[in-house]
Amino acid sequence: MKSVPITIPILDIHLSSYLVLNGIHPKLTKQGTRVIFEFSVTPEIYKIMEQYNRNPTVPVLDFVSALRRTRSQMLAMRG
Repeated sequence: MKSVPITIPILDIHLSSYLVLNGIHPKLTKQGTRVIFEFSVTPEIYKIMEQYNRNPTVPVLDFVSALRRTRSQMLAMRG
């Protein structure tokens, strides 16, 4: 039997952008009018999500750039 990769669906664009900033890129899927960011489940993703919840200091321009790229991908998917 073929195994299906397990993913974590995330709706929060800021968390998704933080994950992208840390080198983890999502697969975007559309459900109705919403775009879902789906990330593959790995131990690393849980560590990075935990870091995000601790409100880390990040380079602002790098985060804004990741946020803009993520938002652009989301809007292109909606269109």
